[in-house]
Amino acid sequence: MKTKILLPLICMAISIFTASCSSDDIVSPETKEQMLTLTVSAGTEDEAVATRAELVEAEGSKSPWKWETGDKLMLVITNAGQKTVWPLTLKSPAKRGGLSGEFEGQVPANRITNTSTYRFFYVGKTTNGSADRTISASDLSAGNINIDLSQQTGELKDLKKNCVLMGTGNVVATSGGKAVTDGSVILKNLFAVAHFAITANDNTAITKVGLRGKGVYASANVDLSTGTVTGVSEIGTEVDPEENIFFPAGKTDFYVTFVPGTVAPAFDGYYADSYTSVITTTPETRNYDADKSFVYYNGQKAKFSVSATQQVAFTNGNMQYVMPIATYTSAMNAKTLSANTLIRWKNSVPLKLKANRTVHAGYYRLAPEQWKMAIPKQVKAGTNYDYATIKIGNDTYISPEKYRYFDTPSWGNMNNPTLISKYNFRYDGEGVDTENDFGNMLYVGSQKTRVLTTDEWGFLLPNNMTLTQNQKNQKERNNELNNERFWVSYENNRYYFTARWARCFIDEDGNKKRGTNPAELRGYLIFPDDMTLDDAKNVFTDKTKVKFGNDSKLNDNPTSYEKLKNSGAVFIPLTAYRAAGTKTLVQWGNHGNYFASSYRRQGILHLKFTDTSFSNPEASGWGQGCMSRLVQNY
Repeated sequence: MKTKILLPLICMAISIFTASCSSDDIVSPETKEQMLTLTVSAGTEDEAVATRAELVEAEGSKSPWKWETGDKLMLVITNAGQKTVWPLTLKSPAKRGGLSGEFEGQVPANRITNTSTYRFFYVGKTTNGSADRTISASDLSAGNINIDLSQQTGELKDLKKNCVLMGTGNVVATSGGKAVTDGSVILKNLFAVAHFAITANDNTAITKVGLRGKGVYASANVDLSTGTVTGVSEIGTEVDPEENIFFPAGKTDFYVTFVPGTVAPAFDGYYADSYTSVITTTPETRNYDADKSFVYYNGQKAKFSVSATQQVAFTNGNMQYVMPIATYTSAMNAKTLSANTLIRWKNSVPLKLKANRTVHAGYYRLAPEQWKMAIPKQVKAGTNYDYATIKIGNDTYISPEKYRYFDTPSWGNMNNPTLISKYNFRYDGEGVDTENDFGNMLYVGSQKTRVLTTDEWGFLLPNNMTLTQNQKNQKERNNELNNERFWVSYENNRYYFTARWARCFIDEDGNKKRGTNPAELRGYLIFPDDMTLDDAKNVFTDKTKVKFGNDSKLNDNPTSYEKLKNSGAVFIPLTAYRAAGTKTLVQWGNHGNYFASSYRRQGILHLKFTDTSFSNPEASGWGQGCMSRLVQNY
């Protein structure tokens, strides 16, 4: 008895596909056991049209569900809480031009029981379409398979790369070492599919289309116990040429695979002048979530003393500018999409979107991690890099088409940060500039952020000291000593003041030696006021040579991304600086030049972090570009 595996026509159903979760254990299949030959048929010609193994969006060769040579069904068997997977391969040739075919494979006899659960998966093609996807041992161990949705082509035929079909059924053993399915097994698409076409409302030619929005994901996990699809890495609602899903250039009619659930997609149509026409727009002021924007230690915002009376919280990434952009945008209202659903106008006619020209102003943000930089990485530290630029009139700007993010603006160009050929302000005397502080444009928890002064940086990063009692008393009388920025110990009739900072490098390959890979970034770690010395030492992967403050040696202090992320310490990476009034980044990976808000005799000041020294203050060339790390007062 061969019972058919059926695939219904994917239709405009509005119900949500749901299933219960499982915590079943995973085991590897036995190596020696009696095997049965399981044969099943799928989408045979004598069934109704609705059971054919194809999506009837368009008949014949345009169907994405036609069986092809080498196609596989993956049978996941759960028995006594243990899972194994068994491939069933399409027997050649397929029938009816690929609409019908038989699948065959070996399954263990001891897995065919009245308590076993059988789930049949068609997991489609790999992202590049070169081979059939399978369910691996690691997938079994994780309990799910991951589907990449970031490289969608928009082609009907390529839905096999993005979708997963699943059905349940029962398998029974017959005579002669064979097995068959008992009753019908219906395969359903676990994802939703929609067919769109977009045009500009003024008929401007659209050169490429990007997809973003709430409920739009770059990938999804398919649960092997239930078939439930869970979105991973939500694209978000921001227009981002580096993060959004993009269809091939020139394609304006496309099929999209969605994770079932609430989806509010937005489509951005780019055109020839998307970037240059808006480069001069004033950045937006943004407010960010305080819970996600600061370095935390022991469950609260880490505290750092920058004077005898002031503590600050550090943001958890360098300041970056997000370039402005203009697109023809169509944003859709939120809809609840069900699995096994095809949404379109009718038959093969897409939903037609009329998009309006929209200017998306630039804005300042915090880098997603403390070590993230917008500047391009070079092969060797110490090399220079020339930005691509564009000209608007007589002014030169960093190219927004080439770069999405920019993090070395000139002080004073807060409202026009990518302008590098003009700077229109001067200072008199000495003081602190609050008007041009980048923190005016970036709020956290509805409060302004700010750039530290040179005095505050100096207080934050003191030098180590060893003092006798008399020397200690003298310094205390002169108010030059604040214990909040030191770990204090007493040995051999001397006080040892160890500064709460250290030089370090990120050890990517785990060999505790800094290699030539530029990604093994160097930088400074700044520890909170209340962090213990033991906790500070635990940030490093090798504690045998750890020293702190001006005694620390960068190459003796390896750390890792994981330790940095959860340590409670502030990481200041050695980045680069942009030469005054130019497009050239200088000393990549060697100099961490960071703005202070202090000025002196016409020029703003900065701090220079290197592998061997901390210079405070340093004079900035007029129009020099530096990094900025923002803080907020406690």
